[in-house]
Amino acid sequence: MEEYLIARGLVSERQLQRAGELAQLWQGTVPVVLWKLGWIDLNTFAALLEYSV
Repeated sequence: MEEYLIARGLVSERQLQRAGELAQLWQGTVPVVLWKLGWIDLNTFAALLEYSV
C-alpha cells in the first residue's frame, strides 16, 4: 500500500509516516486517517480497502 501511494504521488513519505502515527493514536487504519485528513480522495480510499483485503 505504501509503495502504491508514493509511486503514484498521492502522498509523500512524510505524510504517510504521520498518518501511521495518527492511526496508532486514533486506533484506526492508515487509509482511514489519510481519507479523514483529506490527503486521498474517496476513489483512492476504496482502492486501498480492496488492496488490503
